[in-house]
Amino acid sequence: MGAQSCIVAAVFAVLFSTLCVSPAEAGAATAAQKPKFDILEVLAGSKEGSFSTFIDLLNQTGLAKEINSRDTITVLAVNDGAIGGLASKNLDRIKDILSTHVILDYYGIDKLQDLSPKKNTTVTTMYQATGVADGMQGYLKIVVLPNQGPKLTDRIRIGSAAKGAPIDIRLLIDNEVASKKFDYVVQSVSGVIFTPGIDGLTPPPTAAPAPKKTPVAPAPHHNTTTATPAPSPVDDDSDYDTPTPEAAPAPAPVLSSPSASVDAPTADDTPATTTPPPSSSAIHISSTHIFTALIVVLVSSFASAGL
Repeated sequence: MGAQSCIVAAVFAVLFSTLCVSPAEAGAATAAQKPKFDILEVLAGSKEGSFSTFIDLLNQTGLAKEINSRDTITVLAVNDGAIGGLASKNLDRIKDILSTHVILDYYGIDKLQDLSPKKNTTVTTMYQATGVADGMQGYLKIVVLPNQGPKLTDRIRIGSAAKGAPIDIRLLIDNEVASKKFDYVVQSVSGVIFTPGIDGLTPPPTAAPAPKKTPVAPAPHHNTTTATPAPSPVDDDSDYDTPTPEAAPAPAPVLSSPSASVDAPTADDTPATTTPPPSSSAIHISSTHIFTALIVVLVSSFASAGL
């Protein structure tokens, strides 16, 4: 019974403390839950163009709630005339693309004016906070063009910091669409930022840079008094061109001539020009004549003896 009494007393104490909360405390608790701004209302109330498609896409993808939960934000809004066919993509892809239009910092006109053309500025977007960004997909690059005058529409260019992405997005106006100092700022930009790998497309074609001029070597200065003429080819009585050292064939083996003391005949050994010896046929004919003559002589001798 004592335990039940303690429980009942505790319940009544909680109810009593709840009923006794002052209106000021209740208002503070409600204010703590309410976001500092509603990006959809901010865009809808803009007098710097119509952002109805951009508003619808922020709402459909749930990105508006995420933007509203942030303390400091910069939204690069695209008006209806520049948003193109973004609405035809699926919602997940649209959310990824629009997340790159939300910078997690305050970049009002004053801050943009202070950027230097000597150094590009890299900023973090809400897409980086998703944890699925690859490389530099979750970052933007803000470039200030030199010698373009004071207008931000002429000087500022924005694009994805990912490799191969064009830096071609411009500010459409020199003032903010809407802002609340250090809480939020909305800038109107010229188109949807292309980030390689997010929408599955290749970068839009851009004009190829002009080729660098190659310095032309000066023409040789002909000075007949000081210029050294190129060496003329050496006169050669041979009937062939002398090969250059690089192209010269390997030297052919030298054939040594027969040694005079071994093989070559000396002057004394050289036969003199004489009448060639009679051939065998001539010798045979001469022998026949002699033999015939001897028989004739012998026959004549016998004949004389018989007489």
